Amino acid sequence: MPQRKVGRKQVNKTGESSISKQKSKRNEENVKLEQLEKLVQDFDTEGDYSLFNDLPISAGTKKGLKKSFYTNMTDIQAKSLPMSLKGRDVLGAARTGSGKTLSFLIPVLEILHRRKWGPQDGLGALVISPTRELAIQIFDVLCGIGGYHSFSAGLVIGGKNLKDERDRLSRMNILVATPGRLLQHLDQTVGFECDSLQILGE
Repeated sequence: MPQRKVGRKQVNKTGESSISKQKSKRNEENVKLEQLEKLVQDFDTEGDYSLFNDLPISAGTKKGLKKSFYTNMTDIQAKSLPMSLKGRDVLGAARTGSGKTLSFLIPVLEILHRRKWGPQDGLGALVISPTRELAIQIFDVLCGIGGYHSFSAGLVIGGKNLKDERDRLSRMNILVATPGRLLQHLDQTVGFECDSLQILGE
């Protein structure tokens, strides 16, 4: 739609300013968040669910799952996700390749989304991985399913440049780290804080 400048405001031919459009968009997003919150509250954790679309999750996460070709839940996902989406602590054990990674990454994205977590809010979720290889795998899955959210994600593992990691840490909302490297940053990186942390996964 053609626009013309009026002072600092952008006004289209109908007289609607870009500020009022932004306000309208924010209101729409707030309504969607309230609806999602209600769906989560009313969700029956004892139900028999097999598809990710059966869950009360945001459109951004659904798009990310679809893009990454995830449609059906594994056993551990079907058992843990209904509980963790409601904010309950979950302790799960399953064999390699059973879907544990999605079992904790989906709640990470959803909880931060529902709390309106933004880039200015700092570190909201910390995922600790025992090995570099697993940390890289978790980070790759996170980037795949979280691509439609506005969160910034980072990976800190041994063998990488500490200074480069240090420069990016203050901008991370979700951090995947190995224990040794995380401890190194907690000891040596000025301003790296976990005070606002909402979710801890390992």
